[in-house]
Amino acid sequence: MSDDNKEYDGIRYNPQDKPPRVFTILHYALGVWGVLFMSYYLFSGWSSHAEYAEIKKAKETRLAAAKLKEGESKAMPTHEEDRTTRLIDEGKKEYAARCAACHGPEGKGGIGPDLTGKSYKYGRTAPEVTRSVVEGRPGGMPGFGNDLSQEKLEGVVQYVLSL
Repeated sequence: MSDDNKEYDGIRYNPQDKPPRVFTILHYALGVWGVLFMSYYLFSGWSSHAEYAEIKKAKETRLAAAKLKEGESKAMPTHEEDRTTRLIDEGKKEYAARCAACHGPEGKGGIGPDLTGKSYKYGRTAPEVTRSVVEGRPGGMPGFGNDLSQEKLEGVVQYVLSL
């Protein structure tokens, strides 16, 4: 008995069998397609970042043209200015809900200290005010670190700094 014609579980092994020609053609065709596709992607210069920048620039150009057409000569606000304005508006709502009871509706003080002054006891920079809001301060200021999301926290800090 030859080693080439063994039978395993009812299946006769024959090393002379070749896969159907269709599978061989598909195998090589997919290999060629893969090389061509990778070459195009890598060497065409296309990137999603460039496409996004192009779309964004076109949109900004259309918006600027529309504003000029309406007769507005006012410069377009930047994305950062829009974000800061939105944060301050959101922060004002959170301030009214959580802080106004002690610091007053306009931040002029009450039970808590005046927030409209030029300096604070624990500092008037964004990181220092953030720390005060998150951790609280001795003498009655509770910490709100677990109660506020990151965006709401930034909003409250921006609003307090704008007072």
